Amino acid sequence: MTYRAIIFDLDGTLIDQFKSIHYAFAKTIVEMGYEAPTYEEVKRAVGGASEATMTLLIGEERAKEAVARLRPIFEQVMLDGLTPLPFALDSLSRLTEAGLKTAVLTNKYGPHARAACDHLGFSRHLDFTLGADDTEWKKPQSELTNHVLAKLGVTATETVYVGDSPYDYKTAKNAALDCILVATGTHSAKELFSLGSTVVLQDLNEVTNKLLNSKG
Repeated sequence: MTYRAIIFDLDGTLIDQFKSIHYAFAKTIVEMGYEAPTYEEVKRAVGGASEATMTLLIGEERAKEAVARLRPIFEQVMLDGLTPLPFALDSLSRLTEAGLKTAVLTNKYGPHARAACDHLGFSRHLDFTLGADDTEWKKPQSELTNHVLAKLGVTATETVYVGDSPYDYKTAKNAALDCILVATGTHSAKELFSLGSTVVLQDLNEVTNKLLNSKG
């Protein structure tokens, strides 16, 4: 398959921001009177929007309140420990140099996602970064993915979604996109293979090589 566009997830796919994510979630939850979640508990809960993560950690009743408390805490530390995952910048550069359109579609709060991409130098290789609250939809809703396709000016059959989790698999499948998953985030290769008909690779270098070889 020859693609015209690549849509990327962000956390666990292009970046590692879990140090500051865990700090902000744990501080918020403790300040609200709950026991602090471990690093692994937070890491396994992310993937949906922040409210979905909070619901998993403390329940639905106070999740919305918790997100309102979380954002200013996270903004104070969100660049602390933020690192690109291996080959992320190189992959974006190679793909765009080859003439492919690239975008980020994430359930991270949109302004935070764009700040991370700007900080790491990703944005100059991206058509745009779209996150939670930028539209009325969230992953894995097909309306959101179709909105991204329209902004890119491509069809589902011309596009592949690259992510690291079951949320990403559902995002791709709900909108009839091909999907490539990388075992660099919260789920192992074995867990990702168990989802079904998808390609699972070890890292973004493998992804980029596969995409550019198919393009050629």
